[in-house]
Amino acid sequence: MAGTGSIFVDESGSGPCVLLLHGQPGTHEHLSPVKDLLTGRARVLSIDRPGYGRSDAPTSPPGHQAAQLVELLGEREATPAIVVAHSYASAVALLMAADHPEAIAGLVLVAGVGGRGSVVWVDRVMAAPVVGGPISSASLLAYGLIAPVVAHLGGRTRLATNVPVTPTTWLLESRGTFLAEQRFLVEHEDAIEARRREVRCPVVVIQGEVDDVVPLSAGRDLAMNLPDARLVVLPGAGHLLPRDEPRAIAAAVSSLLEAPGTSSRT
Repeated sequence: MAGTGSIFVDESGSGPCVLLLHGQPGTHEHLSPVKDLLTGRARVLSIDRPGYGRSDAPTSPPGHQAAQLVELLGEREATPAIVVAHSYASAVALLMAADHPEAIAGLVLVAGVGGRGSVVWVDRVMAAPVVGGPISSASLLAYGLIAPVVAHLGGRTRLATNVPVTPTTWLLESRGTFLAEQRFLVEHEDAIEARRREVRCPVVVIQGEVDDVVPLSAGRDLAMNLPDARLVVLPGAGHLLPRDEPRAIAAAVSSLLEAPGTSSRT
């Protein structure tokens, strides 16, 4: 896109379009298990969101990012599309649907923000001026490096559903984008919640029962405040649903593909 840098797109399959949006931080590879299940029946566009992975485009507030992605879909003649959004990316997906209803056939919001209570106290601390930067970096390090060890050695099943399988420091590579998105999240929290009722397409909200990042109560609130939504709660599941529950996500997409009026142009 002119003046905004490029967005990396991994495209596979043919048929109605499904756009996959990873969370914060992340890359398109985090949704690969879902992509693999959908490629046989849909045209799947899996991207690195601005500021992450192989995308040159810098990060931006959710509304601007929503406009960028709708433009990307238009350029690829991929509308209307079903959007699958994990975690932070649900804010982007909600605004895509609210601002550009003609481009969006349906949403699958996976452990997504947008419900009351999805922004918790730790999010606000990481978004704080001055101290937010070092606290965010420390949190990413603890989440990626320490938490997997504690989960494995301590046999903590619930923790294991919410953190990486193996220790990693790669999260720190995106700490600048992560910090910016934390601040966008806090700044735009009320506006995103206010726009939910403008989303007219069908929505499936998928929530893990033991999600320690976006609480189940927030997922319930999100589904309750969307005009056409159903809630799927996955027992024993945490926040990393694209990794642990890709079949449930693919099944939600299939339900939208099969619904009257939600098929995309091939």
